[in-house]
Amino acid sequence: MRFGFLLVLSLWLQSATASTVVTLFAYHQAPPFVINADTETGLNYDVLRALQQEMGDQVQLRLQLLSRPELNQRLAAQLPVIALWTNPAWFTAQDPPYLWSGTLFSDREVFVSPQHSQKIQQLSELTGSRIGAVRGYSYPGLNELIAEGKIQRIDADSDKENLALLLEKQLEHVVITRSSFLYYGRQTQYLGKLKITGQPYPAYRRQILFTRHYQDLYPQFEQALQQLSQQKYWLDRLALYGLKPL
Repeated sequence: MRFGFLLVLSLWLQSATASTVVTLFAYHQAPPFVINADTETGLNYDVLRALQQEMGDQVQLRLQLLSRPELNQRLAAQLPVIALWTNPAWFTAQDPPYLWSGTLFSDREVFVSPQHSQKIQQLSELTGSRIGAVRGYSYPGLNELIAEGKIQRIDADSDKENLALLLEKQLEHVVITRSSFLYYGRQTQYLGKLKITGQPYPAYRRQILFTRHYQDLYPQFEQALQQLSQQKYWLDRLALYGLKPL
């Protein structure tokens, strides 16, 4: 009888202390999202730690990096997904629809050019230029000018490669996310040499995508995300990268 009681008590304690393991997927792997994967520095890791503080011990968060095609495959296969730094405009509508978090911060695509360059008010002003872009990314407006032969697009595998080509004068401009340039622009090799010369694209909100597998956990995540607007650790991390919460 005593053995049976102890067994039931042990099982109850295990159940009471058990936590749910939830994976956060991140396909943004350039700074400031990933600065050093070995030391786990960058916004991907920062937001995981910040959310973990608010979620408590009952939910254990872990991060998994993957490419955008791999994320698309998971979504197409209707597998459970929580994806960081997303926006509804970038994902095909589903039935049932995805759940979306509130905004973590605002971002946009910008043009970066050498310090002496003129401001870019319209995309047509780029005619005759060599533009550095990240391979596989699409840029409305630029795409048409490239197709017409008015702009030469030169692809690289990373923003860092593009900025190096810009310093070497092999490009006139680079298209890059504002958050990434805020990180790179503070580094010695770029400081005072490059600047944002154009912001022709509208700002967008970086949010978190949840598939319906997480509809029960979603309110807990939303509550935790709301707390981040007052969490010192998270606000300090954003400030480190020159970003502000909305």
